[in-house]
Amino acid sequence: MEDLVLTIPIQDAAFVETLAKRMGWTMRRRRTSVERFIESCPKTPQMTDEEIQAEVNAVRYGK
Repeated sequence: MEDLVLTIPIQDAAFVETLAKRMGWTMRRRRTSVERFIESCPKTPQMTDEEIQAEVNAVRYGK
């Protein structure tokens, strides 16, 4: 399978959705993809600000 980004005029969206269904393709709007990504992110940070800064310093300054 190949993921493609296709930009079309809004008035053609219904036609393209019908075509996708008939061809057996899966179609979703970009906004839906972004919303799915945001929902899948952890709700609480896995690192504190201090831990993030320590990681940045370790990479930047080799400490």
